[in-house]
Amino acid sequence: MPAWPDIALAHFELFVRDLERMESFYTGALGFEVSDRGAGPGGLVFLSRNAGEHHQLVLNPDAARRPDASPLDHISFRVAALADLRRFHAALEGRATGLETVSHGNAWSIYFHDPEDNRLELFADTPWEVAQPCRFEIDLGLPDNALAATTEARIRDLPGFRRRVAGAAD
Repeated sequence: MPAWPDIALAHFELFVRDLERMESFYTGALGFEVSDRGAGPGGLVFLSRNAGEHHQLVLNPDAARRPDASPLDHISFRVAALADLRRFHAALEGRATGLETVSHGNAWSIYFHDPEDNRLELFADTPWEVAQPCRFEIDLGLPDNALAATTEARIRDLPGFRRRVAGAAD
């Protein structure tokens, strides 16, 4: 079996009880900048300290979270290409629970749980950017050009849609 494709830690998402206080802490004490805000009640706050990363941290308001529950929604890893994502997907089938394939418009992702129920994400960047949150199911069995065409058709009319600047990461 060939060597595993590289993966790089990309971001993590925290459930928070006091969104305003947490945003103030991460921006004021650690120098993060707000890169995007999610719509809806409570919203999501996307933060980054790297201009090439749309977000390195997501704050997700969850005032109802039990005190003993983990504050971590998921840990995310980037892979370089769709072929790498498909390789991991094949390895995860039958080994991981909660396996789902989605697009966020700016990424094609696999979400899954490890044996202790920690939620993980592996993703490959798409050629586009779009305001977040954005999420819809995808079929990784499609050829690259078909997956790209169906993804672009779903996001082209969404807020923030644009072709990614060469060399910039999500």
